[in-house]
Amino acid sequence: MILVPTDEALGIRRLFDAEYLGFVVDAMVAGATPARVWVDDVAVPAASLIWDGSHTVYLAGAVGDEARAWRQLFDEVVAPSRPGFLKLYLSEATAAAVFPDRDLERRDRVLYRLARPNPQDRSERLPEGFGIASITERFGDLSALSGFSDVVAEIESGWPSVREFQHRGFGYVAHTASTIACWCTAEYRSARHCGTGIETQPGYRRRGLATLTASAFVAECVRRGLVAYWDAWATNLPSIAVAERVGFERVADYAICVGDFS
Repeated sequence: MILVPTDEALGIRRLFDAEYLGFVVDAMVAGATPARVWVDDVAVPAASLIWDGSHTVYLAGAVGDEARAWRQLFDEVVAPSRPGFLKLYLSEATAAAVFPDRDLERRDRVLYRLARPNPQDRSERLPEGFGIASITERFGDLSALSGFSDVVAEIESGWPSVREFQHRGFGYVAHTASTIACWCTAEYRSARHCGTGIETQPGYRRRGLATLTASAFVAECVRRGLVAYWDAWATNLPSIAVAERVGFERVADYAICVGDFS
């Protein structure tokens, strides 16, 4: 299998043509998301494996008689990092061919696309003592708040660097004078699309902060002319409720494999 630079991997795009994969691969090829890409043939790839360097692997195309070669690549490159809980975006047939000895679980996910933006009026609904701030515009000020390291960890998990996020990304936080309670950041950013990363700290949930922070994010997506996606586990009903509240519509149901590779 051949390792290729991401900016030379345009030929793999047709292998990842499902909507829940396309915007992710576009961001990887654009250099906005960490990724290493392997193909079976540089000129006309029939199959490709992508690893984000952390907890997600994508394998698409006609694996065929090369199943053992793809498994060898996985065992030599991904497995030694001991990634722990790993998400594997691959078909059931490919999973059976490449990982016949692994007890992988299929889990359902849902994909939402921003269709009818519905930003909430934050001025009247913000709990007393809270504010909404742009991460890129207030980066220095926010760095002094408790919870900022969690925001940085979120950014670093989906971008090549914090500097790259500051240059090409955007996001918002809900915060008090001392603490960041919730954040919503752009991920998988390409020229036309982006994904949505959102998290609320445990002590601040069920107070409407996720909806208000996501509303600011949605307004920025509209301003930039971006089609935003919201990807979640099908069982994550609170996340799905926020997505629907701010204007995302369900466009796909799909399943992936997960496994423990500690």
